[in-house]
Amino acid sequence: MVALPHAEQVPTGTPGMPWPTGPRRGGRVPRAVALVLVTVSLGGCGLFGEGGRGAAPTPGWEHDESSDRYYVPGEVSHSTDLVDEHFPGLAEVTAVSVAEGRFTDPDERVPIPAPDDYWWQAVIELPPGEAARLVAETRAQQASDGGDYSTLAQTMSEGELLAVMVPALEPEISPCPGDWISVHPAVIESSNTTVAGDLLEAAVVCEGGEQLLTSARDM
Repeated sequence: MVALPHAEQVPTGTPGMPWPTGPRRGGRVPRAVALVLVTVSLGGCGLFGEGGRGAAPTPGWEHDESSDRYYVPGEVSHSTDLVDEHFPGLAEVTAVSVAEGRFTDPDERVPIPAPDDYWWQAVIELPPGEAARLVAETRAQQASDGGDYSTLAQTMSEGELLAVMVPALEPEISPCPGDWISVHPAVIESSNTTVAGDLLEAAVVCEGGEQLLTSARDM
């Protein structure tokens, strides 16, 4: 998105994190700038447009009240790019389902959404034994790290999990006979961020299962 030099910039970002605003000025938009804006606006395809996040969004957004996220029903990617970038320590995954979206209404007129307005979630199919390894590594770190991860929920019920994951991914989630176990310490760089720097809100596995479910937001 090209910022207009004579337009008022509208605050954006997540609640409680105001985006800086610029002064309001009068005057006409130069023709050259207007032509560039039209050229940029016409390009793009996919969920966030060809230009990536910040480009014109795909129509059909819905708001999931449980997770308080905007998503497009049916828009699920099976690319491993985000998983490879943020969780390089995982053994080779067998399949991935990824949903992405926004925390604020994509239909609102804002110049450029704040970086932390974007979220992504994944259902990751792990090879046999990988989920058990993550659980064992997590428990070992929790026992030896002096409580570094004590503030993170160690388990999530199915209801708590489904309140976080968007409906687009629910058909991909396998039933779990018990609670989902948090494996944050085994997959993150610090107490709450991935290797690539996103805030990790959830990273859970079902003991005895072969899925890793994650929820993260851009930082």
